[in-house]
Amino acid sequence: MNNVKFWSIGVLVITLCLLLSSAILTGYIDPFFHYHEPQDSLEYPLNNQRYQNDGIVKHFSYDAIITGTSLSENFKPSEFDALFGVNSIKVSFSGGTFNEILDNLKQALEANPHIRYVLFSIDEWFIYDEKSLIQADGEYPTYLYDRNPFNDTNYLLNKDVFFNRTLQVLEYTAQGYQTTSFDDYSSWSFDTGLQAILPKYDRPEKTYNQTEQSAQHVRQLEKNLRQSLLWMAEEYPNTQFICFFPPYSILNWDSHMQKGTIVRNVQALKQTTELLLEADNIQIFSFYTDYDLCTNLNLYNDQVHYNAQTNSLLLKRMHDGEFQLTKENYEAHWQEVLNFYLNYPYDSIFDRIAP
Repeated sequence: MNNVKFWSIGVLVITLCLLLSSAILTGYIDPFFHYHEPQDSLEYPLNNQRYQNDGIVKHFSYDAIITGTSLSENFKPSEFDALFGVNSIKVSFSGGTFNEILDNLKQALEANPHIRYVLFSIDEWFIYDEKSLIQADGEYPTYLYDRNPFNDTNYLLNKDVFFNRTLQVLEYTAQGYQTTSFDDYSSWSFDTGLQAILPKYDRPEKTYNQTEQSAQHVRQLEKNLRQSLLWMAEEYPNTQFICFFPPYSILNWDSHMQKGTIVRNVQALKQTTELLLEADNIQIFSFYTDYDLCTNLNLYNDQVHYNAQTNSLLLKRMHDGEFQLTKENYEAHWQEVLNFYLNYPYDSIFDRIAP
């Protein structure tokens, strides 16, 4: 009996020692940067946005930030640094919502109130999101985002984190790799052109009536912006927010045309512009009048995602002040956008396809 008791105690002690050792190693290496910046002696793979972005904005050294949905993933911070004279990071959220991205940006500004520039993509599909909406691929790691130290056991005593993340850093370092650059973090490269896009594009049924913004949409959009970007701009007046409407392809406008939502969409973009122009430290850019870009499907992988070369072009243009919206020109801009995309010969796109 004593032998069984002794054996049981020994197993328990060994188990506790192993758990404690794994927790200490995970906390020291910290693959998600929950506690500190990367250890100087180690190299880290950056490959998990929703688990690493929070730690990146809290513990890395930077004075500029690139954020947004997948439309921001192919920006190169090295190009941003060279153009604007900054040291930037990139924390994109593929499929992210307005609230998710801006919550991360709020964490960044609280941790680093001396951020000089924020480059932010404003996607048309999330400006109506309810403030509480969060979208994530798979389980959302709330234990990394809150201030509760007790649920950090979900991180420190997590078998998947230990074997697939903590030990991965050691293996990554031993194999001679270097910490993923922010140029490469989240970046992607896929086939572009009509043949790449069409299998992924399900053209909606045609409707002949254009809908307009509802009063509810108008109220929700203003609420979202005043509680987020406009609040941040007021709270951090020394930070310059560079916001842009990503230039979706002509097929995205075809989808709006088929569904009868072009007018509503342009009204929402115009309202967004009008509200953001209230803040002196928000710059707004729209590339929808670059018709050569938006109608060139050779640049696109699907109806909204363009290639990395386009990201570089947009960055240069924003630095040079091209396609910037102001209080003097924004109404004329959105009227021109409305006229062009309401009258575009969309069927001609599909005429290019051999029967």
